[in-house]
Amino acid sequence: MSVHQAPSRAVRGTPRRSTLSLAVAREGPAAVLSVRGPLDMDTVGLLVDLVDGVMAGQPPPVLVLDMSGVDFFSAAGITALLTVRGRVASGGCTLVLREPSRITVTVLDLVGLRHQFTTD
Repeated sequence: MSVHQAPSRAVRGTPRRSTLSLAVAREGPAAVLSVRGPLDMDTVGLLVDLVDGVMAGQPPPVLVLDMSGVDFFSAAGITALLTVRGRVASGGCTLVLREPSRITVTVLDLVGLRHQFTTD
């Protein structure tokens, strides 16, 4: 399992948000990426880069994004999920969002994209 972390910038006068933590594991033939912390414009590049790394070479048949630990989900997070979905599909794989957090589901519902993703 590999782990990647990136601090999220705090806006002046507001408390510092948590750090993004990404971990990769295997569950049978599937690759599982655990996402913990904020998905915002400061951190989404790490997620996309990690997905690109997992998809390089011999991509798994299923890529699972465990979104249960996402505590902030911005427009940049939406863009990142759409980017990841496109890259995974172009690699012939299936993308599954596992247990998306309440904020993730709420934002995807607000923009009408919740049903564009397979969840478990």
